Amino acid sequence: MQDIWSQLRKWTMSGRQFALATVVEASRPSPRGIGSVLAVSEDGDSFIGSVSAGCVENEVIQAAKACMDDGQTRWLTFGPENGFPWEIALSCGGRIRVRVERFVGSANSAIGEALGNLLDEQHSGLLLSADGGHCLFDESGTLLAEAGEVSEELVQVGRDHLKSGGGTVEVDWEDGRALLRVLARPKRLFVIGAAHIAIHLVGFARTLNYETIVIDPREAYARLDRFPATPDRLFGEWPKQALEMFRIGPDDCVAAMTHDPKIDDEALELFLKGNCGYIGVLGSRKSHAARLKRLAKKGFDDATLARIRGPIGLDIGSETPAEIALSVMAEVVKVRHLDQT
Repeated sequence: MQDIWSQLRKWTMSGRQFALATVVEASRPSPRGIGSVLAVSEDGDSFIGSVSAGCVENEVIQAAKACMDDGQTRWLTFGPENGFPWEIALSCGGRIRVRVERFVGSANSAIGEALGNLLDEQHSGLLLSADGGHCLFDESGTLLAEAGEVSEELVQVGRDHLKSGGGTVEVDWEDGRALLRVLARPKRLFVIGAAHIAIHLVGFARTLNYETIVIDPREAYARLDRFPATPDRLFGEWPKQALEMFRIGPDDCVAAMTHDPKIDDEALELFLKGNCGYIGVLGSRKSHAARLKRLAKKGFDDATLARIRGPIGLDIGSETPAEIALSVMAEVVKVRHLDQT
């Protein structure tokens, strides 16, 4: 839901009625994973997001319109064993199960306002939906708002799931199914240095729904007017100062790209001390070897230094700044989806 919130926000704030279709089961290969969302307007003329690569959206839109008419939650299963005609089968040969239900609230409702605030601030949380009842928790498990009736037992199930760190999931509950929709903080890419490659890298990262934070103490580089795709945050400070407000986690990535050891090394020391999911540095093999020696003198052991990917990016024969940025983003995605599974 976070992936489409920038567009969906307009519908919510205007009070527009719509339904949400959510992938609750997915087998590989499948075009979209569990938690993927398609929002469908009440008349079915507009939709945002997707639950497949376009293979089954029309069928889901029709179900969403029916859901809006009668208020009943629906489930659709798509896959080769279901005997669907080719036009609504999954081209990848996988199988998905989709839950379709009316959206819980608008901007003038308590839960709609709380959900909007949480997503606007890019905070994490959990939205629980079951048999017409809904409640929203922040990342600490505090109940922010509710609509309809939700039993205390199910509320505790939601809190326990949030605490466990699991993803979006459906669970059997009484005579139905409850949806625990995890609202995770967006993936973040920290870019150290705002030169030409970084400008393209921010564009690719934003397309892939990464929150982008650019840090560069050099005044001539740290200017928003240099970025066609504006980063979410731009700091004209040294990494140590800029990173004080952030808690680095496994969903975070960093690309150090200044070619200046004073700046890059300062950032690397901070990210190596945490559990950052991806650490890459621009430079030749020779400069990377020198970098490793400098960091070893700072007390980092071989296992820790091995986390640094340098030279940065996948080898795709990149030559231009845009191609190098593409290779970096490709490596970030590869590490996230393949190397950490």
